[in-house]
Amino acid sequence: MSTDPRTTDLGYPGAAWTYTLLSEPDLSYELARLASTNTHGSTDSVSFQPSPNPECYSQDRYVVQDWNLSTGIWYFHAVFDGHAGEETADYAVQMLPSIVKQHIQGFLDNHIDYSPTSISDVLVNAISSLDNAIAHDLLEIFPDPQALGRLSDAAIRDIINDSDRGSQNIAKVLHCMRGTTVLVSLVDPAKTHLWVASLGDCQAVYGRQDESGGWDAILLSSNHNAAESSEVERIRQEHPDEPECILRHRVLGAIAVTRALGDHEFKLPRVYTERVFLNAAPGFRTQQSVGEFIKRSFTPPYVSNIADVRHLTLDPNSKARACLVMCTDGLMDLSEGDSRDGGTLDISALGKWWLEIIGPVVWTKGTNAALYLLRAALGGADEDKVSQMMTVERTDRWMDDTTILIQRL
Repeated sequence: MSTDPRTTDLGYPGAAWTYTLLSEPDLSYELARLASTNTHGSTDSVSFQPSPNPECYSQDRYVVQDWNLSTGIWYFHAVFDGHAGEETADYAVQMLPSIVKQHIQGFLDNHIDYSPTSISDVLVNAISSLDNAIAHDLLEIFPDPQALGRLSDAAIRDIINDSDRGSQNIAKVLHCMRGTTVLVSLVDPAKTHLWVASLGDCQAVYGRQDESGGWDAILLSSNHNAAESSEVERIRQEHPDEPECILRHRVLGAIAVTRALGDHEFKLPRVYTERVFLNAAPGFRTQQSVGEFIKRSFTPPYVSNIADVRHLTLDPNSKARACLVMCTDGLMDLSEGDSRDGGTLDISALGKWWLEIIGPVVWTKGTNAALYLLRAALGGADEDKVSQMMTVERTDRWMDDTTILIQRL
């Protein structure tokens, strides 16, 4: 293995960090290891955060499951991009698959057949039910917001900070305080229907390759953040007399995503943030900034738990090959330099570029297409550039968590 030490500024003029230049085959081996490369049936996966600092460990999570339900095998995939901490993402991984599964089976038990719209509604209700349950767990502890005003900070801290007594209450509080985006795909047993449900800014792109090798790309996710004009307009209409409901391209000037699980400091009356969340240990990473944005909270909720669902009809008898790329926004951050138009990220064009990259290898046995796409986004054949991204010696994170699932359909 090459251990040639070099320096890079990673695009920050005047900076200089040491990194190690790796050569093949060690570079590919180390990238596969760091990215936790895996294959689950017909799905390839990677989840990558190269920083060795424990405070920078990845908050991305994903799930790949096959469900043997009454009508046959349903195929469930989900990607979660946690923020402000990993607690809500971990809880979503634990709870959401079983909740969606129960909702789907419950619907099938009571209906002879299903339509695309009916399953879309099931997905929306299942996802929002988890978020409502997260809030309900907290409201069971403090059901009356007015009663909070009569409790001392010391009394509240004693109730919620129960790490020495089983951590049941602090876990419920942290599920509310932290947040995660959600991206879910579901395929029916006949493989004639594909549904994609999204909360936040993870992305899903369906690709269909014809005999000539060309790709048709269809964006199946939404972009729920405060840079998206439709989301900004929705929130402003919901809060017409609050000019700072969107500030500096962020909700209440604080959070970029406009839909998510958790983040109940943007959903519950602000007394819960002022009296409960700010007394939690561990608390927010930036307590002072919370005190600032919560002053703008008058008529919550500001962040929604209602997922957008897109449906696509599939043809299992088609000779054309097809796949679904699902990813957290880290992949967009790595890729966006070649895909901007007038300063606005063109996700559809970016998705087609991803498909063109993986096209030559996605059906090659023994090749992980998700790892191949990650390598291209990091620098491809440029060993120096990829080595920088993998080995630079910084104490903070230098790139966003990046998770990719590629499902062959």
